[in-house]
Amino acid sequence: MTMSIAGVLPTAPQLLCAFQGRRFDDQVLLRSARALAEVHTRRVQLRDPIVTAEIDCRRSELVDDINGWVERAMPQHRNGASLHTESLGAVIDRMARSWVDANQAIDREGARSDATHKHWYHLAELVDGYTDLVIDVAGGRRRLPEQ
Repeated sequence: MTMSIAGVLPTAPQLLCAFQGRRFDDQVLLRSARALAEVHTRRVQLRDPIVTAEIDCRRSELVDDINGWVERAMPQHRNGASLHTESLGAVIDRMARSWVDANQAIDREGARSDATHKHWYHLAELVDGYTDLVIDVAGGRRRLPEQ
C-alpha cells in the first residue's frame, strides 16, 4: 500500500482502491469515497429523476463528510497559499464519477475502443490533478475553500 501524503490525505492509488471496494484503516474519507463510487454506479443506471435527485443529495452529504474530515485532519495554510477552486470532496466526487465511467466504458465498448481510452485518460488526468493538489495542500502552497 502506498503511504498517505503528509500522513493524513490518501494517495490517488488509495482512492482508486477505495472506489473498487478495498478498505484502509476504516478511514472516513476512504469510506465516503467508496460510497461515492457506489452512488455514481447507481446513478448511471437510473432514469427516474426523483431517485436521481435523492442520489445527488446523498452525493452532497458524502462530499460534505469528506470536507469535514479534511477540515479536522488537515491544517490549512492561509498565508501566501493560493486558493483552490473546489473542495477536496468535490474533487473526489469527480474522480469517483470518472472511475465509474471508465469501468462502464470497458463493459460497453471493450478495452481497446477509443471511447474507453478517452474515459481512462480523463481519469488519469484527474488522478494527476488530485496528486498535485494534495501535495500542494500538504506543503502549504495551496489551500482548500472553507465549508
